[in-house]
Amino acid sequence: MRYFKHNLKYKTTKMKKIFFLIIIYLFVNSSLAFGVDDKTAISELKTYLRTIKSVAIDFTQEDSYSKIVKGKLLIHKPYNFRYNYYPPFPLVIIGTKNFVSMYDYDMEQVSRINRSENTFNFLLEDNEHFDKDFIFESVINERNISKITIYHTLTEKRSEITFNKATQQIEALKIFEDNNIVTITFDKIAKVQKFSDDLFKLKNPEIFGPPERLTKSEIEKKYIVS
Repeated sequence: MRYFKHNLKYKTTKMKKIFFLIIIYLFVNSSLAFGVDDKTAISELKTYLRTIKSVAIDFTQEDSYSKIVKGKLLIHKPYNFRYNYYPPFPLVIIGTKNFVSMYDYDMEQVSRINRSENTFNFLLEDNEHFDKDFIFESVINERNISKITIYHTLTEKRSEITFNKATQQIEALKIFEDNNIVTITFDKIAKVQKFSDDLFKLKNPEIFGPPERLTKSEIEKKYIVS
């Protein structure tokens, strides 16, 4: 009897795993369930993400507690980005090939995560890795605006992208956290010809001091717009 119960438990667990894999498969292939407009929106978003190379984007970030901060997002593919908050907000986030580093000017300390855990990783991915690491869960089309929900399998987090089909640009990103929803609105997206190299470097602050804290006017002097 004990063996029977153990065997039944094993089979039940195995069936659950198989069912889970089937669900994942259906999610991965969920584009088959989307309508024509939905598939078009997804295709246009992926094309946009693939074609952007070096850009500077103004952003406004607001959370569930109505805290609003502003800054500049710099993307320099294939690996580099800088999420530059303007003072007095005390953070700067710099991404490179292997790591994403965050420096806290108030705490005077650095924390690092693997690049794959980065919230903005979808902005840097090509189509191959996008299809591997992200799942399209839903699409809502409202005239020229598509709101596309994606699920990041590596971090198990969801985000909602607001994509303007008329301008072919991302207008907003909503990040769903455990006890918070962060909404980032993008504005004034400019193509960049050349970035200053130091924008994407975060040296050991114990040796070289804290990274340079940049205001809007200061950071805009460190790149050349195309």
